[in-house]
Amino acid sequence: MEVKKTVLWGVLGCTVLLMNGCATNSVFSAYPSQVEGIKQQVTVGDFVAAHAVLEKKSKGADKLLYLMERGRIAQIAGDIPSSIEDFELVLAEFEAKEAAAKMTASGAAGAAGALLLNENAIPYEGESYERIFVHTFQALNFLQQRNLEAAGVEVRRANLAQQLALRENEAALNKAEARDEDARKEAMIKGQNRDYKQKFSSLSELASKVKNSFQNAYAFYISGLIYEIRGENNDAYIDYKKALEIYPDNRYLRDDVVRLATQLGMAEDLEALKAPLAKNNLKRPETGEGKLVVLYEQGYVPEKQEVNVLIDLRGIPNNMVFPTYVNNQPPRRPLVIGLNGARLGETETIVEPTAMAAKALEERLMGMIVRQGLRVLARERMKDKQMESVFGMLAGLGQMLLNRADLRSWLMLPAEVQILHSAAGQGEQTLTLKDGIHSSEVTVDIRSGRVTVVHVIAAGGRLHTRAITI
Repeated sequence: MEVKKTVLWGVLGCTVLLMNGCATNSVFSAYPSQVEGIKQQVTVGDFVAAHAVLEKKSKGADKLLYLMERGRIAQIAGDIPSSIEDFELVLAEFEAKEAAAKMTASGAAGAAGALLLNENAIPYEGESYERIFVHTFQALNFLQQRNLEAAGVEVRRANLAQQLALRENEAALNKAEARDEDARKEAMIKGQNRDYKQKFSSLSELASKVKNSFQNAYAFYISGLIYEIRGENNDAYIDYKKALEIYPDNRYLRDDVVRLATQLGMAEDLEALKAPLAKNNLKRPETGEGKLVVLYEQGYVPEKQEVNVLIDLRGIPNNMVFPTYVNNQPPRRPLVIGLNGARLGETETIVEPTAMAAKALEERLMGMIVRQGLRVLARERMKDKQMESVFGMLAGLGQMLLNRADLRSWLMLPAEVQILHSAAGQGEQTLTLKDGIHSSEVTVDIRSGRVTVVHVIAAGGRLHTRAITI
């Protein structure tokens, strides 16, 4: 009886909060539809209006999500101080959520509400891959300000976040009981629903491109780059090598590993890299030349889509709605780089955030399915006389709330990230950038023995470009 009362008051409390708009906005309006207007404002260059919309939304339970969007938009706009401020708030929010992992009164209400309503009633907690990107973007922000000390702090935090996520993942895989339970649940779902695999085939196809959802070659590359600029070549070599292990087909990564292995006398590594070494043919800086690095962040990660799945519970078919990703991404477009009218080269992929987002969803999917089944069973069990009034109050919310998939994720992330590096003669020079749709020119100041970083973001129908020599 006491348990029912607790759930009753939790549901009522959560419902009141939802109706008053104090909880997550995504309960009543799917998150992608909220961001669509913001993307349009970015497209027309109205960053002030986009910021104003996000300012209103960044006060509630999903503020972590809206702050991530706002920090990224400020970065695209070139407002680096605002981007730094927002990403600092994001990271503080991540840390606060970790510290408050124990159950609280508000958390109990949210969980109870989510049990009877849907997952949108739970405040957005963020994904590991999103947190790692926040650290990486923040490091780039500090690099733009020539604050190498702060940039170094951020890349170390990004590396630590990857290490912790890897340990947690390994710990979960090493639990035999967890493996058995997951296998049992999956067998149950698949056995009762012949089209289960087909419903999520596109999600599985995207997720299969990565080993897990959190190991990020771009984060390690930025870390190695910052360490090398700081003159810490041993640390740079370690992180370049980690990046290459994650994305072994990138020639520029391979060249950095070979170059530093040669400088540091890593004979065993050089022996292992002999075959790839023959394929590189990349020009390295000579006396009087500098190094040019282009970071190309392309497009936006796709939005999650709803998919209907018929789940059999106690012999009764139930139509349930879940999030998924559809594999309909446009083909990759390298950024073709020209220097003073001559073709310098083109960028190569180093990370696919789309695949990481799909993998993160796939890793959580079975838990979502089980919780949705528990919601159905819980609502059935609670339909006694004592709870009739509760369901009467919830009737107005109807199936709109009960059957709505949680489509929240950081939507201003790039769909793909590519890199290029090359030697270049010193002096002010014109860099041309073309990706088949967009084109841009930027003046770069190449200096002997120095690194010039060109950060290019393809968003809103154009290339947003900033260059700095360090």
